[in-house]
Amino acid sequence: MDFKDKITYYISTTDGYTDAEAQQYIIDGCYDVYRKFKSLEGSDTAQKFGVWSDPAITNGTAIDIDEVHEIIYVQRNGIPAIQVSPSNIHKYTDVDSMHYASANDPVYYFQEQYMTVKPAPDGSNPLYYIFLPTYAVTAYDGPTSSIDKFPAEYYDYVLKYAAYKIAEALAHNYMEDEEDAELNQLMTARAGALKVEYMEMFSTGGTEQ
Repeated sequence: MDFKDKITYYISTTDGYTDAEAQQYIIDGCYDVYRKFKSLEGSDTAQKFGVWSDPAITNGTAIDIDEVHEIIYVQRNGIPAIQVSPSNIHKYTDVDSMHYASANDPVYYFQEQYMTVKPAPDGSNPLYYIFLPTYAVTAYDGPTSSIDKFPAEYYDYVLKYAAYKIAEALAHNYMEDEEDAELNQLMTARAGALKVEYMEMFSTGGTEQ
């Protein structure tokens, strides 16, 4: 699939925006699609947009996640961990507390750019997590266009998102010049139609209407 050809087909022009801008809208679309599916179908579906941490974490130090877009799922020794508040830190290691984090009920919390898991992972109890990566477009203008680490089955979603966002931006630009009033109306209508089609994809499984 050629991403540039597909977007051009949707909005019927290559004028008024750059390839770099189109690619940024595609990346924005990846995260929008993720958020919508997470809201509609829950964390199980959301996990397909993520990447497993590798290698396993086997020490008890806090994990720097500054470069991670979002943590989707955490497990210690194969057991799912539950996200908790850092305000109860002292209770997670207190065996007499109802908040005590045991080997069968691990927890994780965030403080600034770090994630901490209790009980702490070790060689016998490794930690893995699924995170939302920083996506990148490869070969935007070519037959092998792709999005690194993003599931290909949702490419049509993000391209429709990018197209309607570009159309909105073009309509706004045309609005600033009275001579472009007709183009503004045309692109406004196109943006509206593309947005409706994009939203409908979430109820039709991505099938084109």
